[in-house]
Amino acid sequence: MAFKFNFSLFATLSVVVITSTFCHAAVNDNQKLLNSFEHVLDPLTRPLSQDDWQSVPDTDDPKVKAIAEFAVDAENNVMKTNAYKFLKVEDGKYKVDKNGITYSLYIVGAKFNELNEYTAVVYEYFKNHVRKLISFT
Repeated sequence: MAFKFNFSLFATLSVVVITSTFCHAAVNDNQKLLNSFEHVLDPLTRPLSQDDWQSVPDTDDPKVKAIAEFAVDAENNVMKTNAYKFLKVEDGKYKVDKNGITYSLYIVGAKFNELNEYTAVVYEYFKNHVRKLISFT
């Protein structure tokens, strides 16, 4: 009887020790995982500065063109005219924040068939890819 009691006690203590070891390791791993996410999220929580703007690497990229065309179309809708025509993206920059991307594009276009350069600022949300024209000058 004493042998069974000692074996049961030993088995129970072994399970407790092993379980606590794995649980402790799991907690430490989760903490390491949380710390690694803090490193990733840190740039998203700090205030943005002028230095966060990056050049658009390829102004002929279809997405960049689509954003510029959106800006021209949106300006035409605001002005209730079809005066602005998109020709090409001359240059651009963008910056990323926690909700989306702000594009500042330098567009060559025509207004009433006269060539002009415009600056369009467009914000694109990550969640649903909805675009919003911020300014067109």
